[in-house]
Amino acid sequence: MQHISLPWACAMIPITIVTVILRGWRWTILMRPFAPQVKILDASLAMMICYVANFIIPRSGEALRVLSLKWKREVPISPVLATVVVERILDLVWLVIFIGLSLLILRDRINDSFPDLVPYTIVALAGCAFALTGLVLISIFRDRALHFTERLLTPLSSKLSTVVTRHLGTFIQGLSALRNPAAYLEIVVSSFLLNFGYIMIIYAGFTSFGLTGPEGLRLSAALVVMAISSIGVILPAAGAIGTYHFFFKESLTLLYQIPETEALACATVIHAFSNSTYFIFGLPAFFIQYNASKRNKTPPSPTAVEPAL
Repeated sequence: MQHISLPWACAMIPITIVTVILRGWRWTILMRPFAPQVKILDASLAMMICYVANFIIPRSGEALRVLSLKWKREVPISPVLATVVVERILDLVWLVIFIGLSLLILRDRINDSFPDLVPYTIVALAGCAFALTGLVLISIFRDRALHFTERLLTPLSSKLSTVVTRHLGTFIQGLSALRNPAAYLEIVVSSFLLNFGYIMIIYAGFTSFGLTGPEGLRLSAALVVMAISSIGVILPAAGAIGTYHFFFKESLTLLYQIPETEALACATVIHAFSNSTYFIFGLPAFFIQYNASKRNKTPPSPTAVEPAL
């Protein structure tokens, strides 16, 4: 770490910021039908808050980013939660796509080093396809889904049926973007650019350690390492600490014969610079939006009326 190229290491910071903005853009596309007031900046800051929270308590950031938009833009929680579910499914779909690209690049080596990767990838792809299809159908046949739920729960409890149906209706509202084929292109473009940004972060990390060059790691290697190390990100560990480093190290040592110590050092630097960026922007954003929500809840003071003379 003492001999890394600091300019290349620092280059990971603006690239990380760009990836958050791209994720914020994709999120606003999903929220556009019911929350057009949410801007890309709002969604990007909410994502920063999400990453900081996940660093402390795994998966807590998903709830906190939804809450932050409610504080900032008065967006209802249930439909936003639906967009979070769609987003996470999209992340898995793109992870599967990039694992597939990795197999095209290094099929034999990956099969030898990670023999369970292909069957798990096929299962994940099937699960994502099933989940996305189900969400699209629920969104299209909203009234039928609500009627079915009401008929199913009313014999048990009319009060329960009313509450569940109401929340389900607002949740389905958050799936409105899935009914608009025009939004699909934006979702695909933003997702591709987002993942390309992740590849560039890793490539900048490679370059800072001097792992690139005529005989060194290329952009294709960054793609492979990004895909495999992302498995460590989706596992429920605080800030992906340990899990990310393990899969990053394994992919570099097993596939590209990089020494284990150097591979772990590279993973640590990339992880540290990325998460430091989240903290730099996420912590202030949290307190600013939290204080804004408190001010919004404070009733205005009555205007003083001067006594008549």
